[in-house]
Amino acid sequence: MFRDYGRDARIIIMANALGQTFLQFSFFIMPFYLRALGYGTDMMGAFFSLQTLTAGLFFLLAGPLSLRLGYKRTLLTSAILGLAGRALQVFDGGTLVLLAGFLLVGVNMGLRQPNFSAFLSELVPGERRHEAFSRSFGLGTLFNAFGVLLAGVLPDYLVGMGIGEVTAYRATVALALLQFVFVIPALLAVGDVPVRGKRVVWRRELAVKILKFSLPSALIGLGAGITIPYMSIYFNLRFEKSLASIGGVFFVMQLAMGLGSFLLPELVRRMGPVRVITYFQGAATFLFLVFPSIETFVLAAAVYIARAILMNIVWPVNDSFMMGFFSTEEKATASGIRQAFSTFMRGAGNYLGGLLFATSLSYPFYATALLYATATALFYAFFIKHNR
Repeated sequence: MFRDYGRDARIIIMANALGQTFLQFSFFIMPFYLRALGYGTDMMGAFFSLQTLTAGLFFLLAGPLSLRLGYKRTLLTSAILGLAGRALQVFDGGTLVLLAGFLLVGVNMGLRQPNFSAFLSELVPGERRHEAFSRSFGLGTLFNAFGVLLAGVLPDYLVGMGIGEVTAYRATVALALLQFVFVIPALLAVGDVPVRGKRVVWRRELAVKILKFSLPSALIGLGAGITIPYMSIYFNLRFEKSLASIGGVFFVMQLAMGLGSFLLPELVRRMGPVRVITYFQGAATFLFLVFPSIETFVLAAAVYIARAILMNIVWPVNDSFMMGFFSTEEKATASGIRQAFSTFMRGAGNYLGGLLFATSLSYPFYATALLYATATALFYAFFIKHNR
């Protein structure tokens, strides 16, 4: 499946996939861990906002830093800082220590994703790029699924063995440290792309291209920030379901997304990336609009899974499509700025979502649907002429 991509591309794709087992795992379990520590949704919003806004700042720094250090050393730096951040979250020493942990995880997020996308796009030939990004996402999402399944059952299992609730959640969150056990050795084993010493030549055309990608991403980031971090808590509050049941929903979601990603490159070849992205995101927006009116857990779970697949499965296509517009030295900077727009707005959405969910379990979804619809329309208007 990955044989034609070259040794280094195969290594970072596999390491990223193994690391993803514990990345989504940590996002899923974190609200329950914080609640076990005694924090409400308002304080959760503060933690998530700090992490997200820090990531946004370092998205802006990801490109310039990669031009000084190279993609590989920047990714190694982000992994080491992420490891330290997860350790602080696990060995909780109070609110300030937790805040420091979320801050360092935010630094990791901000430096990692733009440089991973830029690095992979340089390691894989242009004609295989959509395929490589989709397959990398698919493989990572399959591993995500098993991580979420584990996160859903392990705390209850540990509590059943007589371990206290806080300790059970802390032990579960500690598994997130394994993400870096796979990533750091893999980065040490690969070569780098010659990007150090180059610089980005800013011009109006470049700025306009970046802004066209960034504005829809910012709107989607704001919408996602309002609802996504609170979905596990939503299922618990609305339907009074156990963590294991909620974990099952997220497991099926991740599994379906992973399998679907392997089929997406053929659809992109037939329809073009812009139509695939906008059609899928438009359908997902409609499902989010009707989601709060659903009264049964099974139907709500099915709709949420379908929405998540439609919305998320096209992100690797979006990333790959964007990389085709920029030169080697511009890629990490352009990707970082786009993700900074998204992440700053996601951080604001995290805080707004905490306040909205404390008021109503419906309003956050209507706000998210409106933002998604606007973003999808803008993306189509900006890029439909580049569909082929």
